[in-house]
Amino acid sequence: MKTSLVTALVLALHARSGFAQDRLECLLPQGGRIVMEGACAALYGNHPDICDTRYATRYLGPNGAAPVELGITSMRRTRDSGTPAQMCANFYVRDGAVHAVGAEYGQYRQVASGQLASVEAKPHYDKDVENQANRASARRALSHPGYTRMAVQGSTWVVEEGLTRWHWGYYADADFYRQPLSHVSQTLSTDQGTSWSAPRITSESRLFTIGASALDQPDAARPGAASIADNVQGRRALPAQSKQLVLRCRLPDQSEFVLSGMLSDDEHELPPFVPLASITYVDARGRAPIGVDPDLALLMGLPTAAAGPAQDQVCNGAGLANSIPYIGITMLDQDGKRFTRFSYPDKIWFPGDPPRQVMQLLMRQHLTYGIKVALTRRGKLIGLEYPLVPQACASDARDGKPPPCPVSAVLRSESRDKGMSWSDLEFSTTSWIFAPGKSIDQQPGGATFKKE
Repeated sequence: MKTSLVTALVLALHARSGFAQDRLECLLPQGGRIVMEGACAALYGNHPDICDTRYATRYLGPNGAAPVELGITSMRRTRDSGTPAQMCANFYVRDGAVHAVGAEYGQYRQVASGQLASVEAKPHYDKDVENQANRASARRALSHPGYTRMAVQGSTWVVEEGLTRWHWGYYADADFYRQPLSHVSQTLSTDQGTSWSAPRITSESRLFTIGASALDQPDAARPGAASIADNVQGRRALPAQSKQLVLRCRLPDQSEFVLSGMLSDDEHELPPFVPLASITYVDARGRAPIGVDPDLALLMGLPTAAAGPAQDQVCNGAGLANSIPYIGITMLDQDGKRFTRFSYPDKIWFPGDPPRQVMQLLMRQHLTYGIKVALTRRGKLIGLEYPLVPQACASDARDGKPPPCPVSAVLRSESRDKGMSWSDLEFSTTSWIFAPGKSIDQQPGGATFKKE
């Protein structure tokens, strides 16, 4: 069933020039089903895996009950929530009623006794509460997997957003959605949504089960036997089959990262960037190539010759440190069989700046961040480093091209548990990765763009 659905999806992509009909069945814990059908309306520029899909949705009750049309369900963030499990988790059963998100922000639907009811609940977003939650977190800032629930409990309307301690940052992988919820952001209304209480961060949830992930809530729907394959992979099938552009980043040991992209047949002139379809690591010793998920390379698109020095800058994001290849914050595993992406240390990205004492130190040293991040491993200890360059040099950009500033020091964070947690950022004039005195694009371990 899964293979035939993937085939049908690929054929639809070819037949309709970028439109794919998806059909997803979600099984509810009380025996009912949610069926969603919709078309991938567009392939967005450099993101062939993102589309704006509005699914026609209906509920099929257990024991042959008459279907209930729920209307449109919007799943716009298909890059993050496009897999069947992530999509089905938006539907759940509570107090005998089926709950579903709506087509727009703040819309919620409920089916009880075969009848559909819709409610609009739009609490005011409070940035200060989120910042407070980050500061109050003992080891990790709280992050939002993207799941919000609403229910009417007596005369009180309750809206909650699930929170997890697993850091999202800007680049989240599938494991993010399997991390247990530790808190919720909760807000209440006693006048049918006219006014709302200030949201509070609490571990006493009314609508979520704390300790279970957003995808593993006991009352949430699960993908059924007729669910489609991963939307992200299906929508990449077309670009992957028609790729015509190859960029090679050669490492010092002659191994390579091979980046492939797609050039449209109807392009009259070469665009500066094209969608990134695949990344492959090719070992110089003749071992089997290893695929790297393009989402893990921190690249928004693949530069062409029209982008000029951008090709060199892409290759500067890869390198070899302690004989271990990396690209972005993705590094080859110890067994040499796959690449693993590591999350940014949350203390760097929440609340958005490094700790005050670190920032003050950089100001005294007249240093600033270089455009780079790299990581390596020493035994079981993983180190992630940001190179630091002279502030005066970094500000002397000309013609839109950053100057070749020498690396003076690094900020390093270390992990002893495979990237699950990280130490505080520390300033160091010795580096595991970067050679002092050489610019970022002249590092001896850095990858270089290889022209065909």
